Amino acid sequence: MDVLFEFILELILEGTIELSSYKKISKWIRYPLIFIVSIFFLAIILLILLLGISIYKESIALSIAFIILGIALFIGSINKFKSLYLEKKDNNK
Repeated sequence: MDVLFEFILELILEGTIELSSYKKISKWIRYPLIFIVSIFFLAIILLILLLGISIYKESIALSIAFIILGIALFIGSINKFKSLYLEKKDNNK
């Protein structure tokens, strides 16, 4: 059951990312897909940061590791978003 759930979720998420980066699809479809994917990844990153903050009293080292992981994921997602959606790719050269 877990494999089936993982496969369906991966198919939906990867399909959404591919559709949102395809320029021939209408903006009315692409922009909500970009919003949905961005909210999904932002929610995961915020949950990791919240976990790091909430376990601070139990284990400082693990808390710092989760906070650093959350910050690294946030920076990586900004770079990926910029490279996927914001930077124009010059196909003429």
